[in-house]
Amino acid sequence: MKIRSLIISFVIVGLSVVQLFGQDGSNTPRTTGQLSKWDKMFPEVKYGDNIYNTGSNWFTFGYGPSLHLNKSTLNYNMQLCFYWRYRALYFNAGWHHASPEPKLFLARPMEQLNDIYGGAGIRFEDRWYNFAFFIGPSFAISWIPETDASSKINYQLGAVTEVQLTFKYLYDLCIGTSFYGSFNKRYQVAGVRLHFYFSNAFVTKY
Repeated sequence: MKIRSLIISFVIVGLSVVQLFGQDGSNTPRTTGQLSKWDKMFPEVKYGDNIYNTGSNWFTFGYGPSLHLNKSTLNYNMQLCFYWRYRALYFNAGWHHASPEPKLFLARPMEQLNDIYGGAGIRFEDRWYNFAFFIGPSFAISWIPETDASSKINYQLGAVTEVQLTFKYLYDLCIGTSFYGSFNKRYQVAGVRLHFYFSNAFVTKY
């Protein structure tokens, strides 16, 4: 019994010491660092039970028709592109493919355009929409048929421009429409495509 009483006494004394240090400020709580100017410009927001970052990076995959401006014929286009923010500026880098063949990877058309491109742009977003405009240079690889059995491959500089309108049914996963153009000396297209939008905006559950 004496040992038990002694242990209880030590526990009580120990808890008293911990409480004393907590009251005199020796055990200070961890503080959160000050927000930067860019964090204040692009704050976190709460929608439903989730918290999201505004101004987050995003990725799109798009497919749709276009007009081959050099020949006034129908083309089919696919795009993969990544968009990111550095401070208050937005940039993109991607790949664009155009050809008269709608089967994409199931066929190897003799006439096609492949753009490797990058650029800068502006973006406006809210709970329900994302609007963006980008323009920049491209390295264009065009296949121009010379006979029924051969094509000439050309390499040239060009430009790619895009306007995105995205309806954000889910804040970070949604669908939209892009109006775009690819311009170079030999193979130019302009059209519209359906795109899927994926962003890394999700932070945590509230």
